[in-house]
This record gives sequence, C-alpha cells and structure tokens, in this order.
Amino acid sequence: MQAWQPLPWQSSLWQQLVHCHQTDNLAHAYLLRGMPGVGKVQFAKAFAAYLLCKSPVNDQACGFCKECDLLKAGSHPDIAIVEPDDPGRPIRIDRIRQLNEFAHKTAQQGGRRVIVINPAEAMNINASNALLKCLEEPGENTVFLLVSARAGDMLPTIRSRCQQLKFSTPDRPSAEQWLTRHLDNHADQVAMLLDQTGDAPLEAKRFADEGLLEKRLELAHCVKGLFKGAMAPVELAKDWQKSDLVLTLAWLISWLEDSVRLEQGVAESDIRNTDQAKMLRYIATKVSGRAILEERDWLIKQRQSLLEGGNLNGQMLMEGAFSRYLELVL
Repeated sequence: MQAWQPLPWQSSLWQQLVHCHQTDNLAHAYLLRGMPGVGKVQFAKAFAAYLLCKSPVNDQACGFCKECDLLKAGSHPDIAIVEPDDPGRPIRIDRIRQLNEFAHKTAQQGGRRVIVINPAEAMNINASNALLKCLEEPGENTVFLLVSARAGDMLPTIRSRCQQLKFSTPDRPSAEQWLTRHLDNHADQVAMLLDQTGDAPLEAKRFADEGLLEKRLELAHCVKGLFKGAMAPVELAKDWQKSDLVLTLAWLISWLEDSVRLEQGVAESDIRNTDQAKMLRYIATKVSGRAILEERDWLIKQRQSLLEGGNLNGQMLMEGAFSRYLELVL
C-alpha cells in the first residue's frame, strides 16, 4: 500500500484533511496545487484510500480490509482516476461526462465516491465546462481531488469551487533522506538530482530512473559542439526533435538563466548548473545579459505553448532553439 500512503513531508496537510473528515467538515472538492514531483498525486490517492477504507489505522488506510484489497487490485467501484490517454494530451469532454454519471450514483460499497483528476489543467474547455456543472451540483458523498502543477491554466470558476491545498517542496535534508532511501542506484548523485529538480523528490527519482541526468549531459555536449562548429543546428534538431521537448527546453532555459547570473557577477558556486559553469561563463562573456534574456524568453514562450497542448513541429522548434543559441556566441 506504499503508493496509497502520504509522504513524510505532507503530514501537516494530511492532518488538516483528516481532521475535516473526522469532524464532518470535508469539502466536496479540493485543488491540490504545487510544482511537479512533490507528491500531489500520491497524496490524492492516499486520501482516497483513507476515505474508502473501512478500518483506518493511525489516520491512514489499513491496507488489509476488502476496500484496500480492491484499491490495490485497481477494481474498487467507488473511485475514479481520470488522466489523459497519453502524457501531454488533453482530457476530453466524453471522459468528464462519464465522470458526471459516476459522481451521481450511489456508492456501491456504501461509503463515499472519490474522483481524482490528474492533471486537472489538461481538461480542454469543453471538459472544464462539463466538470463545472458537476462541481456546482455534486453527488451526495462525492469528493473531488483535482491535481495540478499549473492551476493558473484552469478555469477560474473551477478553482473558485475548490478548497485549495498548496504543496511545497520538503526541506533539503528530508528530500535527501527520502531520495537516498528510494534510489536503487545513483545514491552518489542525490545532490545533483535535487539541484536539477528544485528539491522535488519524486521528480528527482524520475530523473534517476529514466537516465535524465545522462540525457542532460548529452544535450550539454551537443551545445558545446555547436559552439565549436562541430555540429550544426539542423543536424542537432534531427537528433532532439523526438525528445521530451518540454524538458529539453527547460534545460536550455536554465542554462541561460545561470549565464545571466554569471554575467551579473554571481559566483559559480551559487548557480544551479555548477557542472556546466565553464560553458555558461563562455556565453556570459560573449553577449549581454539583455540578449541572453531575450533568447530565454523566446524559449519560455515555446515551452509554454507545448504545455498548453500546442502542436509544434519538433524539428523546426529545436532548429530554432539551437540556431538562436549559436547566434548568442557568434
């Protein structure tokens, strides 16, 4: 039941909701907001399990009753977890219409019905409007848990109908302790993993599991080759067009932000990408901070378009990104 338990740094928010449940003051809808990788989805599932469990222990799901067994098997009839069919794709209206029917039926196990929507900002406008109707007239004993890393992209009317829970990153020692305990390998890279993910432990674990630190180093090697004239933007774009473009652009943006810091006199030890300080110092000495920020802002705009579901051509996007990077140092 580990995936159905709250994380150590979530105790304050957890007790807040447990108290609401025990005093019969639970809202019908909550918006769990915060940066990726801090455990919002796990919290939502853990609280769903607690609400559905018949014999909670220490204010958590027991893990042994019939309800918990159904949850572990993925066959509990009173929970619905709605996510996009594929990562990065929208949640469409037909999924929300099915949800509305689910929300207004009587719970089959005689307790509550729980609906988890992740990520909530992935709902397109029609789906959002359909959910709004359900939030305005929720079914009896139904609790909505909306999870979002970009709550500002959601309809204000949906946000206003939810009680909001703000999830922050844990303190660094807690993050290091959790990550070290959950890494099969890469224990020597804990600090770098957390540096690259803003101290978000679950995102850091994903980086380790998927080899993303190595992928980042590969990108840095390509940019250095670009600067030396050993590689051209067009050929690099062919290699990177099918990568995780949102993450690739995030790395390129982060490097430019550190270049500006170095240009402004910040010590290399105080930037985020200390391992790439030589390359970033090179950029900082070649062009003004204003020009670097203009390039960064262009990359941010492209990344935001991707996050909002924009259907950008990967080859053209990366060719533009690498070309603009090269122009900074010519």
